[in-house]
Amino acid sequence: MKALILTALAAILSQGGVTPFDLAYPAKAYQGGTVVAALELKRGSVDRVSVLSGEEPFVEPTRTALLRWRFPKEREDRPALVIVNFRGPTLYAVGSAERKLKLVQKPDLLPQPDSIVEPSYPTNSLGQGSVTLQLQVDPKGRISKIEVIKGLGGLTAACRDSVQKWRLAPARDESGTAVASDAFAVCVFRQPVL
Repeated sequence: MKALILTALAAILSQGGVTPFDLAYPAKAYQGGTVVAALELKRGSVDRVSVLSGEEPFVEPTRTALLRWRFPKEREDRPALVIVNFRGPTLYAVGSAERKLKLVQKPDLLPQPDSIVEPSYPTNSLGQGSVTLQLQVDPKGRISKIEVIKGLGGLTAACRDSVQKWRLAPARDESGTAVASDAFAVCVFRQPVL
């Protein structure tokens, strides 16, 4: 019931834009992970979630949350790419913050993520939760614009800073020509374990 009320409130606040459903950090996770999914839409609702890359325990909670996302009718039924990064629960990143992604299947008509950079956890933050961004991807695969769909205090800037370093291959139309597109990035933070 509480989740239903929160979803309805988010829909009102979004004023016709994308309404994400919060992704929570799985209780069984002891390290971070990434899930890449393609969403098939019907009249603004997610009809199907195809997981292109990801590992447990992150895949099923991500699929469940993405099925509850809502899109504006103006988007029609264009598919959507969503990249979800569950930041590792340590205060400082161990090793390289950049992670190469290998997709089990290539999405048609969508950009393809090549690598992501895990966000840092701001030292002055105490929160946890998810930040959702909408990305405009140009025909060269560069992220040309980032719009905050759902922010979370200082964690929003950390997510935005890391997403600007992500690398994607551009979407291609039916003839194989690179085209501009959009995608969604979600950074899920958990309070660091010291």
